[in-house]
Amino acid sequence: MEERPNTNDTHPDQTEQGEGNELREQNQPDNGQWPGYNQQEGQRVPKLKTPRCKKKTSASIKIAALNIRGHGVINPEHAENKWQHIRQIMYQRRIGIMVVGEAHLNLKRRDDIEHIHGASLKILFSQRQDTQNAASIAFVLNKNITNTEGIQTSEIAAGHALLMEMNWHGNEKLSILGIYAPNISMQENASFWEKIKLFFERNPRIKKPDLMMGDCNMVEEMIDRLPMRSDAAVAVDALDSLKNHLQLEDGWRSTYPSTLKYTFTRTAQDKTKHHARLDRIYNRTDVSKNLFEWKIETPGIRTDHDIVSVRFTLEEAPKIGTGRWVMPHHIIYDKKVRSLLNIEGIKLENHLSELGNQQWNPENNAQTEWAKFQQEFVKLARTCQRLDSFYTM
Repeated sequence: MEERPNTNDTHPDQTEQGEGNELREQNQPDNGQWPGYNQQEGQRVPKLKTPRCKKKTSASIKIAALNIRGHGVINPEHAENKWQHIRQIMYQRRIGIMVVGEAHLNLKRRDDIEHIHGASLKILFSQRQDTQNAASIAFVLNKNITNTEGIQTSEIAAGHALLMEMNWHGNEKLSILGIYAPNISMQENASFWEKIKLFFERNPRIKKPDLMMGDCNMVEEMIDRLPMRSDAAVAVDALDSLKNHLQLEDGWRSTYPSTLKYTFTRTAQDKTKHHARLDRIYNRTDVSKNLFEWKIETPGIRTDHDIVSVRFTLEEAPKIGTGRWVMPHHIIYDKKVRSLLNIEGIKLENHLSELGNQQWNPENNAQTEWAKFQQEFVKLARTCQRLDSFYTM
């Protein structure tokens, strides 16, 4: 989110105190706590083995990111309950993993949510140590379609950057860096990107993320703001340096290089609306060929951000097209179809007999006439099928 006045639950982030001196990694337990161990900055985090995915999962997974602007109310019957909507969105849109920014989670809130939605959702989160009503980044996993066992996480910046590594399909590993960048100042924003880069430089054994996604609270190009303007060079350069180090690219912008679309809307004091594509998904350049269905959609949750998503597939996954159309058996009894077969079919048969006694013509021969008849038949049959479906609704 961009600059926003203080409220009881969504006041802007404050400068982190000393969070750069602590790194955590854990094999996430069911209770979501951070048991792990603390390490002084500069020491390496040991590489842990990610167990094979035993759950029967699809060869593709839909991954999304959304800033929900506060945790809302836990009561599922309350109009301000956001987690009920998150569960519905993930179920209806078949989202396997969602990165939730500005979730304002703590252990009690997480436990209350999982007490209600624990059969469907598993939540891994990182919270700021100085306050529970600001920032907080979370991974929400859809238990129905996603593996939730043996997940490893590394907290890079408390409440702002959380790295998750998992086996999402068989032995296929997926590493995602969920982010909610600070919005106090562009200098703070730049320091955030520098801190992430420093983490990977000092922990080379940790897998670099396949995806980095969330609310960046800045844009790299003027085209991503309306009215157009450039963001501070200090933040843009810091993010660019991190992208080069992790070999990341803005996948949506690479797919739609000139499209104007935004994920955040703010109304200024003079009633003018400001738009920006703050929420983005960065992917490693060598996995771009495995990413499809880039989308920016309204979430249906009370927030000023849209949801961004992409589908990640196996490199060797087969391509499944639309398939071959097959005519339903009952269409053959339709009066119009039978008339075409009887009347036009007899005409075609006589015409083909005449063509058989003539010299072959590339523009008028038995093959071309038969193809035209097939096309007319299929067109009529499909029209009748649509009408039948309409009247039986």
